[in-house]
Amino acid sequence: MVLPVILILAVVFAVIIFPPMGALVGVLAPAPLIFIYLQRGQVAGLILMGLVFVVLLLLAGPAQAMLFAAEYVVMATILAETVKAQLTMDKCIFLSALGSMILATFLLFVLFGGESSLIDFFQKQITKHFDLSIEALKSMGENQADLDSMQEVLNETSRTFASAYPAFIMVGSLVTAAVNFFLVRFLWIKLYGQTLFLQEKFSELVLPDFLVWLLIGSSASLFFIGSPVGTVGINLFALVMLAYFFQGLAVTVHILKSKNAHFLIWILVFFLIVIQPILMGLVIGLGVFDIWLDFRKIRKINPTSGFHTP
Repeated sequence: MVLPVILILAVVFAVIIFPPMGALVGVLAPAPLIFIYLQRGQVAGLILMGLVFVVLLLLAGPAQAMLFAAEYVVMATILAETVKAQLTMDKCIFLSALGSMILATFLLFVLFGGESSLIDFFQKQITKHFDLSIEALKSMGENQADLDSMQEVLNETSRTFASAYPAFIMVGSLVTAAVNFFLVRFLWIKLYGQTLFLQEKFSELVLPDFLVWLLIGSSASLFFIGSPVGTVGINLFALVMLAYFFQGLAVTVHILKSKNAHFLIWILVFFLIVIQPILMGLVIGLGVFDIWLDFRKIRKINPTSGFHTP
């Protein structure tokens, strides 16, 4: 129990010393909590989470400690419990991300929102980031006229971004939950074998076909940005696009496996997908067109389930 606490605190101090590590640490933070929860049991897992919470409370204050609890403790607890309940990987990831997103959004509003609505609160946060970017460009000697034009455009689009902020939080939660699920599963299988996680293959992920109608409907609603229909549509659009990105990744993994690609090729492919928006779009396209082209030839066997089982 002592070693995981020391490791987590060492990572926290590393982030304080070298802030750029924050994004990576934020994604991987739940992994040790989930692993200890599964390995040592519920009591040990909750004690570990409580210890980290208390240390953060003393070092960073109540706001950061509460956000840690909302984003990571809730996610780690739900993810560990759903794994123990033998739920499928899609349900484990979705339920843990949903719980984290709901509580994190609520706490953000309570801690920082004041009297404003959620959209107004998110708009203020986005405007602050935009203003910091403008100031950075100004310090680099950018033309003032160009900066004024950019500021005007950003002010006009900030509310649109704010409308989609719930989806951004959910997308971040889903990505974090997925990364931690597969990382913990990989480590668990290496150490203990297939003793806890279901025998599922990510390469056989198949989304229900009806999601394509949500994609079409949410795309159409983007013409009504600024209205309640547009707000719902832009959030739904972001989430459906992420779902098809996951399905496109499953197709990509299937292709790499079928070609017996070298380990270095795997690393290169996924590195390029992460850093190249065009390749991200291509992966989403693979996910969408898999509905009709059935790249993996598994839809005829199991057309509607979340995951194909041989």
